[in-house]
Amino acid sequence: MTSPRASVLLATLLLTLAACESSSDRAAAPHESAGATGSDSTAHAVGAATDAHAHAAGEDGDHASAGHAATGEGGQALLPIMQRLGSEMTALTYGLMTDDRASVSRSASAIAAHAPISAEELERIHAALGRDMARFEAIDESVHVASVRLSEAAQAGELDVVVGRLAEVQRGCVSCHTQFRERLRTTPAGR
Repeated sequence: MTSPRASVLLATLLLTLAACESSSDRAAAPHESAGATGSDSTAHAVGAATDAHAHAAGEDGDHASAGHAATGEGGQALLPIMQRLGSEMTALTYGLMTDDRASVSRSASAIAAHAPISAEELERIHAALGRDMARFEAIDESVHVASVRLSEAAQAGELDVVVGRLAEVQRGCVSCHTQFRERLRTTPAGR
């Protein structure tokens, strides 16, 4: 018989892998290819996401924002950000399953401190979503808040809390993908 925690972790892993596969099956648009892809190593993704966020925020953390969809130097297109987040979600889930608290903590931090969306990409998103931009920003902000809470639980070593917070992040991700993914694709689905 499978424990409830193991069932949640397995479902989380399957959902994350499905999301990663669907995003990595599509070729990135030329302006997106500079970022990491879903096939990059987790260590590279952790470092790149953390470094890009730190660079974008600067020492004083001052950058323009539209909700959490912040912009700044080092901002990136949406696809490489999502691919890195998918890699981190997979690494975090694996860390939970193997009781690797250091990996859980690193991945949770990288999820919470991901690179900001570039100004150009934010303009593209706004053009694609129009009046729905406010709803996109609200979901983005709620996912960001949930990811910060996830990171805090991971830093405290509260793995049972991490599982619940991870579910909050994933609910927000799935909600956003369900509502906006097709409208924000830069390549046709199925490629």
